[in-house]
Amino acid sequence: MRFDRKFYLIAPTLVLVFIVAGVFYTASRLRQIVAASDNLQRRLDYVTQIEHGQRRITNEKAVQLVRLSLEAEQVRSSAIVATNELLLTLGVMTFLCCGGLLWAIKGVPRTLPLRGPVLFRIAPRSSGSRWSGQDASRRLPR
Repeated sequence: MRFDRKFYLIAPTLVLVFIVAGVFYTASRLRQIVAASDNLQRRLDYVTQIEHGQRRITNEKAVQLVRLSLEAEQVRSSAIVATNELLLTLGVMTFLCCGGLLWAIKGVPRTLPLRGPVLFRIAPRSSGSRWSGQDASRRLPR
């Protein structure tokens, strides 16, 4: 089965759209990691009060605090590793899609040579003259 030439351009473009969506998803997940530190100052103040002797806690409560801190660090570290892996995967996919687009674009033949006014002409040539409209009368040889 032979694919249409447009398919070679559309497929990588759709994958690039999904990659952009993945990047936005990754950014939102990073925002959630940062949001966990919103009450960091309050927690630091609590620990400072304990250090200065203004508050007293039992040994069990101290162990719970340390355990909670270690669990939060583990979750945060695994989230950062997962985000890093996702970004690397999206980067490889982007590189492959760009390569696929370049290969597909290179395979599509040009219909007109890329010279001078051909790049900027909107309407096709009419009646075989090089210039059309009002400019034609000014450009005719004398």
